[in-house]
Amino acid sequence: MIIDPKVTRLIIFNGGGGICEREIKLSLTQGTNEFQIQNIPASFDPNSADIKLEYINSEDKEFLSLQQTIVSLPDRTNTQQLIDREKSAAKNIISYSIDFTREMREQISTICEASSYRTYSDTNGKFDFIINARKEGEVIVKIIYFIADLRMKWQTTLQVNLSDDNEAEIEGFIVVDNQTGFSYNNVDLGFAIFELPATAPELVQVETTTNIPMEQQAFTKLNEQKRTQRMKNLML
Repeated sequence: MIIDPKVTRLIIFNGGGGICEREIKLSLTQGTNEFQIQNIPASFDPNSADIKLEYINSEDKEFLSLQQTIVSLPDRTNTQQLIDREKSAAKNIISYSIDFTREMREQISTICEASSYRTYSDTNGKFDFIINARKEGEVIVKIIYFIADLRMKWQTTLQVNLSDDNEAEIEGFIVVDNQTGFSYNNVDLGFAIFELPATAPELVQVETTTNIPMEQQAFTKLNEQKRTQRMKNLML
């Protein structure tokens, strides 16, 4: 079954990326229940993916259990080839859009413009899980994963207001920038000071000769983050 758990909380890093928490209430039938989560960005770290079951009735704990999780990312090379073909096709369509009516031309331009900004991180990863139920019931599923996308970040800004009598009032703001292909509506938004490793986007070279993915290295350092301010009910 394909599901789309609501994003309930999003912690954004000032250096880019963040932690996404999602939640959904599921009805289970007796036996094996297989689910596939929609809208998982390919920029998520499979090693950080975690699922927790919250039992509505305490006695369900011995009857409902998480059996298996399957997380993976699309092949980067094949995906990039498809994206490049989409961009090439978009350019060709725009070059001939003058032959369309005005309304159709505007719609085509919007679609083609979105394709021109599309990256690997805007594609979907795979996150499946299986719950084994020895009886029918309901359970709340909570999902958490780390997003390593530098296009989503926050920064601070100040505004100075001068009055007629030369008194100054300073206001501070947090500005959130989300240039990814994923939207987050009506979420509990948190902010943290944390920098992703400033290295190549693919691999990080450490003192040993082992290559560690950037997302995995960043996730292991999350306990070093400094949380700052929280805001609710924002739309990104």
